[in-house]
Amino acid sequence: MARGDASVIVRLRFGVEPTGNAPQDPQQEFTGKNLLYVARSVDDIATQTGRSVDDIVDTLNRARVRMFQERLGRPRPHRDDKVLTAWNGLMIAACARLARVQQGAAADGGVAAEPYLQAARRAAGFIRERMWSAGSNLLLRRYRDGHAEIDAYAEDYAYLIFGLLELFQASAEPMWLEWAIALQHRQDELFWDDEAGGWFSTTGRDPTVLVRMKEDYDGAEPTASAVSVMNLLVLSQLVDDAQWPRRIERTLRLFGARLEQIGRAVPMMAAALSTYVAGPQQIVVAEAADGAADQALGRAVARHYLPFATILRVGADRRAALRGSLPLVADMAAVDGRTAVYVCRHFACRQPVTTVEALEQELRARS
Repeated sequence: MARGDASVIVRLRFGVEPTGNAPQDPQQEFTGKNLLYVARSVDDIATQTGRSVDDIVDTLNRARVRMFQERLGRPRPHRDDKVLTAWNGLMIAACARLARVQQGAAADGGVAAEPYLQAARRAAGFIRERMWSAGSNLLLRRYRDGHAEIDAYAEDYAYLIFGLLELFQASAEPMWLEWAIALQHRQDELFWDDEAGGWFSTTGRDPTVLVRMKEDYDGAEPTASAVSVMNLLVLSQLVDDAQWPRRIERTLRLFGARLEQIGRAVPMMAAALSTYVAGPQQIVVAEAADGAADQALGRAVARHYLPFATILRVGADRRAALRGSLPLVADMAAVDGRTAVYVCRHFACRQPVTTVEALEQELRARS
């Protein structure tokens, strides 16, 4: 085809066929109709029609506006605007982790970390204010239109704790760690299976739920038990609780056969097992008093992929606040007025380092 008009370009781009393009239509809903998708690249269309790439792009932009105008005249689809604790927990974790990574990348031209950290804080603050009752020790699952309801499931607790631990590592704000600890104790109380190990999905208090299920497959979301093991691997390195190491080991044993026979079905539990075998590591960046004297060490840590490490950046202003919950971390101070990094296992730490070169050597030696 040497030339083509706008309709030809649109048909080529979005895969429009004269008799419809639905690949399968068991319910006969799309007979003779087209489902728009990106069927061909702009370069392919330019080659086929003989038009320039700029001409193709301009035609498609005008077509999108025309289609959007037509779409405005149709009934709008319903919008699912409920807030779920579990999903927000995962997003809090993602934003907080991204903030930590970007602390290393921002100086090299990457995206600033602060917007992601603020997003994680806001989401965690919303759930704490609207969906958690410290007085009754109750977490709720869903919020919509000013109203929160439904007692949380194990996944809500697990995912939220996961998010809070990531947020604590990104901000070193004690409130997130303290809340994570309280939630973990409550989750254990409500869902822990003391006979077989692992965490049930529900409390068993609802008489309409005949069987208490325990998820053992990481689908679109990981199992509550897998995320909980990961959470406890972090918490047990920060807080002394004799029950947590036992629960880690019992849950890993419970999933042992599944890990061996069909490991790809439980990738999150496999990651937890890898962390358990490798042994969690702690890295504490004790920042100098002025907070800006030496950011290079913190950025150097953030640039490394350290999947088995709990990483804390503790400024002088945070050190006193952490003394109640993490006294050992609070005692890790800057050295001679310079930012220092402590690399530890089970909080048995080597000498702190104050240069990037020494830190790189320390991380290689301890990896």
